[in-house]
Amino acid sequence: MRYMSNREYEKAQPVLEKALTLAENDKQKADVQIDLAKIHSQLGRKSAARSAAQEAARLDSEKTAEAYSLIGYLYMGAFNDCKGGESRAKDYSVFIAAYNAFQRAGNSDGMRDARARFPSKEELFTEGKMAGESISTGCWVGETVTLATRD
Repeated sequence: MRYMSNREYEKAQPVLEKALTLAENDKQKADVQIDLAKIHSQLGRKSAARSAAQEAARLDSEKTAEAYSLIGYLYMGAFNDCKGGESRAKDYSVFIAAYNAFQRAGNSDGMRDARARFPSKEELFTEGKMAGESISTGCWVGETVTLATRD
């Protein structure tokens, strides 16, 4: 679409929303949802991007890899937005959420990149936490993940 290739995302969104109403089947709707997810992501609407990507995967299982890779990258980019600075385990839990999304997508490169950002055993120990405990990422990510370490 011309608006997307020209990076005119604000103009592309209403066109895609109209296309969604005209789509004749779930496969077409999933294609539009993926494009909407990309637009929302570019505009900084991360929750909306995630919702659109999840909807695309729900509508067409062939979109699962693309949708969950997009979600993984959204989560990877969430660190600066979400870090509170009080707990490294909590701050770095967004990378565990990203890893989980990449795993669902079958994206081994994304999984490797996310795992490299997990907290270390020492960092967890310092906070009195252990791998295997559940923790909430907080922020817009809003996932509960199982703590794991990079080492």
